[in-house]
Amino acid sequence: MIYSGSLNKSSGNLAGDKRILYNPERLNINRDTNTNRGDIEMKKKNLRILAAMDGSDQALNAVRYISGVFPPERTEVVLFHVNPDVPESFLDLGKGDLGKDAVLHSTVENISSWSTHLKKEIDKFMERAHTILVEANFPPDTVKIKVQSRKVGIARDILKESGIDIAEGREILLTESQYSQVVLPKEANEKYDALVIGRTGMSKVHLVHMGSIANKLVGKTPHIPIAVVGGHPETGKVIIGFDGSEDAMRAVDCVGKLMSSPQREAMVCHVIRPLNIHMGIKRIFQPGEETRWAESKEKEIEPLLNEATKRLIDGGFSPDRVHKEIQTGKKSRAKGIITRAATGGYGTIAMGRQGLTKVEEFYIGRVSTKVLHMAKKMAVWIV
Repeated sequence: MIYSGSLNKSSGNLAGDKRILYNPERLNINRDTNTNRGDIEMKKKNLRILAAMDGSDQALNAVRYISGVFPPERTEVVLFHVNPDVPESFLDLGKGDLGKDAVLHSTVENISSWSTHLKKEIDKFMERAHTILVEANFPPDTVKIKVQSRKVGIARDILKESGIDIAEGREILLTESQYSQVVLPKEANEKYDALVIGRTGMSKVHLVHMGSIANKLVGKTPHIPIAVVGGHPETGKVIIGFDGSEDAMRAVDCVGKLMSSPQREAMVCHVIRPLNIHMGIKRIFQPGEETRWAESKEKEIEPLLNEATKRLIDGGFSPDRVHKEIQTGKKSRAKGIITRAATGGYGTIAMGRQGLTKVEEFYIGRVSTKVLHMAKKMAVWIV
């Protein structure tokens, strides 16, 4: 069952609910209800986007996605590539081993030629990426090309460029309390507004599986929204998987800040699973109980959906292009969101990094993880 369109405001009965629902007072956020569209446009700051490039066709699709999502007149894009000095397969040998190994000694000269060829190929690739953006009306001086040699590792080098430095061998492990209280350096929050990377694809330049790099980055970027682009997604419609959590509201704010346009359509989608979902063929809860459960959950989420849609409109979306929807009876929240995106022509899915039920051992929530892995031909934002 699906409910969409205008939802009546309701205060909802959240007393005694220990889940971490969005609370504007706890976040100390002041909302100016008198802001007009002209003021919004004046207040919008310039954006800086980091695009991780690997030389693959999917990386070029990520660049095309950037060209269709972000406003050219106020966006700077840094096309960033980490260049290995030797083929990835040789890195397992350890530093300095190439010249010492009698068998491999004769290949050093060939590797030097390979490195020279690699640099020429990546230069051509970066120029192609630059051209895509310039032809999409990005001013040439706002599209930067940055190529550097591998320092620690491709993923860690990208992380450092994005604004957070992770020492070699150190992983980000955040408990629930640490995640909510983490304080990152100021430069980590201000260097870039988003990181965009291609989902999969074998790089033709130096045979690196960018899909594995993307997986590593998603779990280690609490300081910046990350978009993982699969296929060649449409850029005119974005759907936000919304569960009422603070991270879900951050995803709403991110969409409003980075993707707002009077021509773009946005939907806030909430999925309510049935009570009997884990009961197998045996029905424990009766239909009347299921109905009352769904109605109570709808009443609870309504004011948060209203707040989310208001934020999108305040951010610059046209009111007639902002929608909200509640889906009930779906066994999988992730599949419900992806199916709605596919049937509605939404090329972008935005999700909060963690939902209401945070689990300490996981970097991102279960629903966000499933959406990221299942939406292979879409752009998935983790905020």
